[in-house]
Amino acid sequence: MAASSSLGLRAGILSLAIFSAFVLAWHIAVQGGAPTGPAMDPEYAKLMGQTATTGKSAMPGPLDVGAKLLEHLRRPFYDNGPNDKGIGIQLAWSIARVAAGYLLAVLVAIPLGFLIGMSPLMSRALDPFIQIMKPVSPLAWMPLALYTIKDSGLSAIFVIFICSLW
Repeated sequence: MAASSSLGLRAGILSLAIFSAFVLAWHIAVQGGAPTGPAMDPEYAKLMGQTATTGKSAMPGPLDVGAKLLEHLRRPFYDNGPNDKGIGIQLAWSIARVAAGYLLAVLVAIPLGFLIGMSPLMSRALDPFIQIMKPVSPLAWMPLALYTIKDSGLSAIFVIFICSLW
């Protein structure tokens, strides 16, 4: 018992040390240095992931990410138009889409499961279709759904439905 808790404590400390090393390496990597030589063309600097004047990486560091996270958590339900919504609103819509897709899958799969379980004929008839469709990845369904349905919200519900069905 004591060896198990000691191992858990050591693993937790090692995880924190690895995480800290990752964050420190990230912080150092995005700092960049003073630009040497002539000023870089702004287009080329953008292509290289740097700002033209400072040589600093265009990728945000952990402090910038933390500040932006706090900003989003302070106002989770803001609505500044169709493409600028708070994280709370986005989370609510996401949970609603998952619930709708899963509910539709339940409404189809449970009766179909009873039918397959009670009828050997239906079981044998539907088994090839199930075996072919079951391993198809959600990443394969999404472009097909977007192309066919042409609405991202409904496409997401369809993908959740079709992947929950099996």
